[in-house]
Amino acid sequence: MVVQEAEKVTRARRRLGEYAEGPDLAGLQQILCEPARLRIVEALTAGELSVGDLAAVIGRKVPATSQHLRVLRELGVVEGRRRSNIVYYRLRPGPRSERALRMLDSLLGRNDVPG
Repeated sequence: MVVQEAEKVTRARRRLGEYAEGPDLAGLQQILCEPARLRIVEALTAGELSVGDLAAVIGRKVPATSQHLRVLRELGVVEGRRRSNIVYYRLRPGPRSERALRMLDSLLGRNDVPG
């Protein structure tokens, strides 16, 4: 392969960074390509919510919301805390939820993404 402009190629590779390949990209795809999961992540930016409250926010039934939360939990984006018989969810602090939020902000045009 012949590279025409090595400096631009290097900059482009840096921009791709962690999104270039691997399981994190597949995880982001599972979040970004499912509107209900996107809305759950967005709702949890306001703070911790119970499964029932999240279902009401996103307009889904509790069992469907629970399934989406299971996927998000397995991806390391949310975490649950049981209080009596109610589970409350919040965004899990860390790089996975931060990446998901950055991508969400970028998709919604809420930040300046250099071009």
